[in-house]
Amino acid sequence: MKKIIFLTSLIIFLSPSSFAKTCSFTIKPENIKVTWTAFKTPKKVGVGGTFSDIKFDGPMNGKSIEEVIKSSTFLIKTDSVSTNDTARDIKIAQFFFKKMKGDSSISGKVVNMDKEFINLEVSMNENSIVVPLAYKIKGSKLSAAGTLDVLDFAMNESLRGINMACNELHEKKTWNDVNLSLQATFKKDCK
Repeated sequence: MKKIIFLTSLIIFLSPSSFAKTCSFTIKPENIKVTWTAFKTPKKVGVGGTFSDIKFDGPMNGKSIEEVIKSSTFLIKTDSVSTNDTARDIKIAQFFFKKMKGDSSISGKVVNMDKEFINLEVSMNENSIVVPLAYKIKGSKLSAAGTLDVLDFAMNESLRGINMACNELHEKKTWNDVNLSLQATFKKDCK
């Protein structure tokens, strides 16, 4: 009987769970990529872009990717809009973002995260709206996507401004929905 108890104790002690590694996940701001796609023309042709001035705040490491994400905040300077077309960037900054109330920046924070969505509170034009981003974590990579409606932020004047400035190019149609995408690569360190 003593041998059975000893062997059982030894098996439990040597089981993989007794040697569980603790891991940490670290992110650097340069490993976070935020992109957007706006739409023009009746055929809803996409125009993609990003911002070159995005500040992320919050913990840069944690025991899980979720732990890092749940406390994240960001600030975007909208005059740093970048679509790889300088003339377009100037028009978007001048005729869309400059029409916003306040300082023409976009800020946000993660308000909660469940198994399917990161709920991001986005603030612009003196309005704050929760935008759900469906996400997946694969290994040490996070990808998230969602849709923002600029009319939810009372940006009717901004939408009208860019539509008027690009009336011919947009064939008199600029859409109010904008697709958002987030890609983040974390460094995983297990001990």
